[in-house]
Amino acid sequence: MVKNKKGISAMIGYVLLITFGIIMGVIVYNYLKTYVPKEALNCPSDVSIVLQNYDCESNQLNLTLKNNGKFNLAGFFVHASNNTDQEIATIDLSQYLAIGGELYGSAIVVQIGNENLIKPGFEIGYTFDNIPDNMQLIEFIPARFQEENNKIRFVSCGDSKVTEKIICG
Repeated sequence: MVKNKKGISAMIGYVLLITFGIIMGVIVYNYLKTYVPKEALNCPSDVSIVLQNYDCESNQLNLTLKNNGKFNLAGFFVHASNNTDQEIATIDLSQYLAIGGELYGSAIVVQIGNENLIKPGFEIGYTFDNIPDNMQLIEFIPARFQEENNKIRFVSCGDSKVTEKIICG
């Protein structure tokens, strides 16, 4: 009696194929995890920005901001809300920037480059055109360039977020 061994060789082929897939997955995972930072980048604790003055008239918003912290800043993220009960402002005002800075993604910076040019005590003005109606809340998150592992990184200072109630419209 002759035994048919074709079923066993197909099973060995499936086992080898699955083993090869698992090994390739482990190799790719270990390679790609080197691109992800191990810890989140944080700003120094004495980073701060404050709204000195604002003026809303005919769909235009003029802001004067001051760096009242101990470290230089590169810029900030600015968002607004039509509702003071909202915990997070969701309207990105960077798209309405007319005068006062350059855009770096959705952040407003004094100059595109790797420098923190807003020194402590420095005041700077910004103008936003065609802003949404009835803004009641404005939120600023400072940002700066920092060197981490010999690389310059743009860091959002979320711990230093400032929220101000305003009357606009």
